[in-house]
Amino acid sequence: MVLFLMTRSDRSFPVGPRVVAVGVAFAALLLSVPFAGAAPSSSDVQNAHEASIAAEQRLNQIQAEINTIQVRLSSAIMKVDQAEADLEQVVAQIDATKSRIARAQARYDAIREQLNARAAQAFMSGPGSDLEIVLGASSLDDLSDRLEFVDAVAQSDADLAQEVANLQAALQVEEQNLRQLRTKQRAQVIAVRAQRDSILNDLARVSQLRDAAAKTVTDTLEKYQRLRKDRADYLASLAAQTSTSPPHTSVSMPPGFNNPLEVCPVDDPRLFGDGFGAPRYAGGFHLHAGNDILSNYGTPIRAPFDGVAQRAYNTLGGYSEYVYGASGYVYNAHLDHYSANSDGPVQAGDIIGYVGDTGDAIGTPHDHFEWHPNSVPANWPASYYGYSVVGSAVNPYPVLVDVCG
Repeated sequence: MVLFLMTRSDRSFPVGPRVVAVGVAFAALLLSVPFAGAAPSSSDVQNAHEASIAAEQRLNQIQAEINTIQVRLSSAIMKVDQAEADLEQVVAQIDATKSRIARAQARYDAIREQLNARAAQAFMSGPGSDLEIVLGASSLDDLSDRLEFVDAVAQSDADLAQEVANLQAALQVEEQNLRQLRTKQRAQVIAVRAQRDSILNDLARVSQLRDAAAKTVTDTLEKYQRLRKDRADYLASLAAQTSTSPPHTSVSMPPGFNNPLEVCPVDDPRLFGDGFGAPRYAGGFHLHAGNDILSNYGTPIRAPFDGVAQRAYNTLGGYSEYVYGASGYVYNAHLDHYSANSDGPVQAGDIIGYVGDTGDAIGTPHDHFEWHPNSVPANWPASYYGYSVVGSAVNPYPVLVDVCG
């Protein structure tokens, strides 16, 4: 896109020679600005922009992989929590088994000690001890009591011996259970460690992906932003070269016409020309239906009158903004981003967005401004290219000169 600086003094100049003359004048303007070999061209910015698009796609891929890993990590953490709970249960079972073994062992040792004492007593008493107890009875009742005592002692010894056997068998079972529990514990510890290793590997992969994303931003997206800024600075230098030129020549509007624009759509610094009706080829041949107001990235774009703002988007205009008022509407294209007032009621002067280069304006930040009145004013001045109306758009140059200077 080329912005021409034009006045109204040569409207009778033929269209064909006019284009040639303007081209020569613009070339002279470019030659008057020092390049120093550092100003990026629009193709440089375009190439960087394409690289940034590829970088953003790579970032999306990285984010998708990170999301997949995060899902896997969530599942792994749940498994680890369950495994640790199972492991704690096994540890509790091991502790309980050890306690039972300890109690059984103590009981076993106590009974063995009693049996050993009985055996020692029986050995010292000799084989006739029980017979002597019976023969020493003084009566039948005494004999009966002595026989019951002998039977009780014998039964007590037998019960102790049986309890020893039972405890020994129980100890063997508990020891087997303990060995099995410890085997299960080792397997669960291995499983938990494997899960934790998997988690650590995934976390390391996430860190690698984030490093790759940071490098992508540094190497590609920041380069694009830098080139865009350099290009904007260069274009600003062009504007500075022309800042000492006379202001736009006033354009006579039809008698009785009241300009619906109350404020200039773009803040200073700005530069615009009478490019309404110029041929355009992006998206197919068409006539330029507005004026391009050149400015820096981020310069505020304002509602020119009271009305309702509405966001829009298309491939040629990029981020765009309509403002509908009582006498018609205006259209702003190539915004860098919107403002908080970009969708809803606005008053004249409210910021609705910021100058950018979205759509087909890559590398050349400007506001493509169109004016669509409800009815076309009679005898409206034609543009430098000889057009007053293109579609429903009316040449906005006269009203812009009136409010922007």
